[in-house]
Amino acid sequence: MNIKERILTAMTWGQPDQVPLTVYDWMLPRGATERRLREEGVGLIVRLPGHKVTHREVEIVSHEYQENGRKLIRRTIKTPVGEAYQILEPDPAYETSNWTHVHFIKGPDDYRVLEFYYRDMVFRDNGEAIREAQRRVGTDGLVMLRIAKSPLQEMLYLLMGLEQFAVDYQERRELFDSLHATMVARYEELYEFAAVSPAEILQLGDNIYSDMVGRERYQRYLMPEYAKITARLQGTGKLLAVHMDGNLQSLAADIAAAPFDIVEAMTPPPMGDLSVREARRLWPTKALWLNFTSSMHIESPAVIEEHTRELLAEAGTTRGFGISVTEDAPVKALEQSLTVIARVLKEHGRGR
Repeated sequence: MNIKERILTAMTWGQPDQVPLTVYDWMLPRGATERRLREEGVGLIVRLPGHKVTHREVEIVSHEYQENGRKLIRRTIKTPVGEAYQILEPDPAYETSNWTHVHFIKGPDDYRVLEFYYRDMVFRDNGEAIREAQRRVGTDGLVMLRIAKSPLQEMLYLLMGLEQFAVDYQERRELFDSLHATMVARYEELYEFAAVSPAEILQLGDNIYSDMVGRERYQRYLMPEYAKITARLQGTGKLLAVHMDGNLQSLAADIAAAPFDIVEAMTPPPMGDLSVREARRLWPTKALWLNFTSSMHIESPAVIEEHTRELLAEAGTTRGFGISVTEDAPVKALEQSLTVIARVLKEHGRGR
């Protein structure tokens, strides 16, 4: 099997020739080691949105500056009903993601701005870019369509931050739910683009952490979105993956009941709170596409090998199972760990 076939076979509960091993493409810089790892079976995961966004009336202004030797970006949303801003710090290792120091929503007036912002969006199809990426990646990996985060998770991570989210959920529920409803209505358009895209696997980048989401919000705000997308995908052959990289134990029953296909980026102990063995027992119909335990990347080759073999043993079968790297790690450490993991999967991760 080539790498793409291996991934799709495993995620659809077929019998792959071995457990697939993948990495988000931007984490592995191009070069001799990267080429060798790809030859050893490491697949590249390229994530692209299924849509492009423009605005009719909203203006977005970014100002880059230095503060105490750090690069910061102030991004301002300007609308006819007011302005809101955030302050970001690009990740110094890759600059492909940002740390949010100040969120857009700081008080009641910011809700009005953000509702206008989402209503003003114009979505357009991004299928051409996805097809071109598929052509370039070929059979060396997979192009995954990243729908977005579910509206609730976007509010938590991108618009509000944990403290504001917690306060407003309790004290400003009318504003909170109004913004959420606006986002839900607009995101149904994104689900349409995803359903007709050429991508085989769609991802909601929800970054689920049970301690933050909680069962009430998971059931009330997230499960309905999963159900909408899954219903729209009926008959398309596409799979829905939800990025769940935090503690999941307290949500285990709800995750089992939620209508999606793949738990993507689940991180085993000692970082996560749910073992592969437990996850297999609790979610027998959901494929597991793990994030290889991030703390293990800096361990010795012997420890990495032992841990990889433990994951394989707990998985029990290669069907519905894959290993990926979805969290940052030092490049040199990642090159070493992927070398070890690839060898172990070749030797011990074959079909059963």
